[in-house]
Amino acid sequence: MKQISIILLTFILLAAPSAVLADIAPPANPPGTNIQPGAETTQVRMAAETVLIDVKDNGDLGAARITADFTMRNLGKVSESMAVRFPVTANDGFGNYPEIQELVIKVDGQQIPFQRVNYPDIRYQDQDVPWAEFNVTFPAGQDVAVQVAYNLNGSGYMPFTAFYYILETGAGWKDTIGSADIILRLPYPASTQNVIMDMQIGWAETFPGVIAGNEVRWHFDNFEPAFDGAVQNMEFALVAPVNWKNILKEQSNLSKNPNDSEAWGRLAKAYKEIFLMGRGYRIDAGGGELYQLSIEAYEKCLALNPNDAQWHAGFSDLLANRSYWDSFTNGSTSDTYRALDEINTALQLAPHDPKVLEIAENIYFMFPEGMTQNESGYDFPWLTQTPIPQPTPTQAPILPTETPVFLDPQSVSGTYQSDMLTLANNKRVKLTLTLNADQSAEWTSEYENEPSVISTGTWADSTKGWFYIFVRDPSNVPTVINGITLEGDTLYFSSHKFYYGDPGLDIKMRRVNTAPVIPESTDTPQPASAEPEPVPSAPKPSLPICGSAALVGVIWLARKRR
Repeated sequence: MKQISIILLTFILLAAPSAVLADIAPPANPPGTNIQPGAETTQVRMAAETVLIDVKDNGDLGAARITADFTMRNLGKVSESMAVRFPVTANDGFGNYPEIQELVIKVDGQQIPFQRVNYPDIRYQDQDVPWAEFNVTFPAGQDVAVQVAYNLNGSGYMPFTAFYYILETGAGWKDTIGSADIILRLPYPASTQNVIMDMQIGWAETFPGVIAGNEVRWHFDNFEPAFDGAVQNMEFALVAPVNWKNILKEQSNLSKNPNDSEAWGRLAKAYKEIFLMGRGYRIDAGGGELYQLSIEAYEKCLALNPNDAQWHAGFSDLLANRSYWDSFTNGSTSDTYRALDEINTALQLAPHDPKVLEIAENIYFMFPEGMTQNESGYDFPWLTQTPIPQPTPTQAPILPTETPVFLDPQSVSGTYQSDMLTLANNKRVKLTLTLNADQSAEWTSEYENEPSVISTGTWADSTKGWFYIFVRDPSNVPTVINGITLEGDTLYFSSHKFYYGDPGLDIKMRRVNTAPVIPESTDTPQPASAEPEPVPSAPKPSLPICGSAALVGVIWLARKRR
C-alpha cells in the first residue's frame, strides 16, 4: 500500500477552510499596529522602532501592556506637520468592535492629546471604525520620538492565548523601516513550552525568536513590512498565563514535598492540558518536551500511589490521545498498548468510578479493536494476544490480523458528488471528491453563497475494505476523512459529530463519471509485503473527545492569518 505522510495535528471530516469559517474564528481584540501617516505623501521615514508586548496574568487569557517607540526622521528639506493615525478598535470577526484601553501618546517625551476620528477598518476596508489622530511636526533633517502605549486583552480559547502586532501599517512612511526590535516579555521565564513557536494553534502562529530570560526577541533591519512579505505581521501564540502559573505552582509544591503523589498527578495533568490540542497535539519542540514531562510525572505519581484508579486513567488518557493521532501514519504504537494497560488497571481498581468509566469509553472509541465491550465491561484483546511483538524505533507493533483486502485503485478512481448538505452551523455545501488511480485526491467544498474551496492530497487503502483521504486546503489546513466505503458507485461515510451539537451526518457521494480517472502517471501502488503494517480501524460514529474540545479543535485549525 502506498504510504502517505500525514501531519500529526489533523482532524476528522469537513474541516472548513479559513475563508469560509472566518465568522466562527476566535474573536481577536484590536491588534496593535504601527502608526500611520496622513493621506498625503511624506518624506518622513520610520528610522527605528521598538515594540514591547509586556504580558500580564490578568484573567484567563491574560492581557498585555503594549509600548511602541518610534524614531521618525524627516529626510526632506522642509518641515512637515501632519495628523498621525493609530487604530483604537477593529472588527473582531464577529461584527464586534472592542477597543484598546488606556491609550497614551507621547511626542519627544511629552504626553499629547488625541481626537477620535473615523477611518476604514484595517482588515475590512468597507467599514469605518474609530482611530486616534494626533498632530505632529517633523522638522527637516531631525529625529522625532513618538511613543504609543495601551492595554490589549488576549484572544482565543483556553488553554492558549494570543496577542498581535501589525507592522504593515508602517509601510506608509518614506522608504523602508530602518530597524525593528520586537520584544515579548512574560511574567515568568520564557521557554518553548509556554511560547509556541513555529507551529500554528489556529488563530496565531509565532515564528522563532531568541529566548533570553523572561523575553523572546526578534530583530529586523531595513525592511518593508507586508502581509505576504519577508517580514510579516507579528503573532504571539502562548500558553495562557493562568495555565502556566498552575504548572509553576505545582512545581513549587513538589520542591517542598517531592513524595506528594497528588501533586505529581496534578502536575502531570497540567502538562497534559497544554500538550493536547483538542484534535491532535502540539508537534513543536516544546510539545515534545511537555509530553515526556507529563509521562514522567504520571509515573512518579503512580510509583508513590499505585492503587489510585483515577491517576491510572488520566495517564491512559494522555497515552491514548497521542497514539490515536500517531496511528494514522504508524499504526498502533507502544503507547497504544501502554494506554490500554493503564485503563485496564484503572477499571480493575475502580470499575464503577465515573471518571474512569468516562475515559474508558473515550479510549474504546479510539481503539475499538484493541478494547472491546462485553456485558460487564471491557475486554482487551490486544493485551492478551500472544505473542505481541515489541516495537522498535522504525517499526510499529504488528498485531495478528485477518487476511488483508486490497482495493483496486482503478476501480475506486473517479469523481463522486454529494447532494446539497445542511451543516450544524446552517451552512449549505455540496461535496465533490475526485480519486485518482495514483492515489492522489481532490476534495471540493461548494458552499452556497460563498466561494468554493479546493483541497488536494492523497487517499490510502486501509486493507480492511475501507479507505481514508488526507488533503490540505489552500491555507495548508489539513483534513482527514476515514472509514470511507465504496458500494457500487456510491461512497459512504459519517461526519462524526464534527460540529458542536451536530448528531452527525451519514453522507453519500455518488459517482458522476463512470470512467476511471487515471492521471498521466498510472503506477499502481502495491502492498509492500504479505503482512502490511496495520492501520487504525474506522472510528465509531461518536468522537473520542467529549465536551467542547471537538469544537475547539475545529476552530484552532480553521483560521490561518499568515
